[in-house]
Amino acid sequence: MTNHLDGAARRTAVIEALEVLGSGPEERFDRITRMTHEAFGVPLTFLNLVHHDLVTTQSTFGFQQGTSVPATGQFCATTVLTPEPMVVPDTLLDLRFADTPAVTEYGVRFYAGAPLTMSDGTRVGTLCVMDAQPRVFSDEDLALLGDLARWAERELGHSIERGRVRRVLTGLVPDPVKTGGAAVDGFLEPDEDGGDLVDWRTAADGSVQATIGTVTAGGRASALLAASVRAAVVARTDLPLHDALAGLEAQLAPDLSAGGAVGSLLHVRLDPTTGHTEWVDAGHGPALLVRADGTVAALRSSDLPIGLQPDTVPRTVGALDLGPGDRVVLATDGALALDGVGDVQGLGALAVAHPEDLVAHVRSLVPVGGDGADVAVVVLART
Repeated sequence: MTNHLDGAARRTAVIEALEVLGSGPEERFDRITRMTHEAFGVPLTFLNLVHHDLVTTQSTFGFQQGTSVPATGQFCATTVLTPEPMVVPDTLLDLRFADTPAVTEYGVRFYAGAPLTMSDGTRVGTLCVMDAQPRVFSDEDLALLGDLARWAERELGHSIERGRVRRVLTGLVPDPVKTGGAAVDGFLEPDEDGGDLVDWRTAADGSVQATIGTVTAGGRASALLAASVRAAVVARTDLPLHDALAGLEAQLAPDLSAGGAVGSLLHVRLDPTTGHTEWVDAGHGPALLVRADGTVAALRSSDLPIGLQPDTVPRTVGALDLGPGDRVVLATDGALALDGVGDVQGLGALAVAHPEDLVAHVRSLVPVGGDGADVAVVVLART
């Protein structure tokens, strides 16, 4: 169940980055469904997106465009879960679908669909055909449907304009959190391809959690994979730290490997009642413990990035205790490279000089329009 939910969250984040939902008819998509209709001679063709437990028709030939239906029991909601096309020669003979509305109310007797996969490996929807009569679908038919699906993937991929990626990533940054005994704030200024991620939130057990990370991949895939990493972290907020790490790594390592990407993160959990804090660093690096008395110490770990840590070497979980006024400062390399910061020591000096407004001060150092690098900072404080 957890993996399915994580996959759904990742898929939804990527579809939001596409920014095509609700955009109305677009000839670039309608041409694909029209030509798919002509190629197979079927009455219904669809380019569907699967998101938020819904299947939305982005383009169609023979049906109403823009409709959304619950994903439960839908052909395309099943197709999108696997990398291979799905063919149902006779829906009445398939127990998964025989009693669904598509069959009982609309008379669909044949379905063939190919998943649509983005550059980061996320499957976001399907290109599919349906008929009112059972059909035999040959290997040549499958190959043709696959070619048409690749065309649809290219058109969807072109929708991820760089400005859209920036807006999506910035929109994922939470509001500041203040709770009894703890406060957390931060910011993310993504560049055009955006690979940094941040998150913070209060868990069901009352702990306050903060995460920062970076995904390095080719072009816009970095932003999509960063959104996937963040979604995987959020989905495990209420799990014990060791379980969360194991599940996160098992989920993300294949995606990062398939995308030729490297992903790092640093995750901190603070008990605001006692001040006890646990942290894990999966190859990220820049993190500081800044005490209320002005002393600064680096949080260091030799653990490797996500997917690169040997199975025989368990992740290192660090522990420390925060007193009132103590802070943990997390940053990405882009923050250290800012004029006025310079390096980890420079960040520490700024943290001491700005005990109340470090986030705002570092943000003020980011050049207008960016400088070609992501910049992210998160500050978790015991109050």
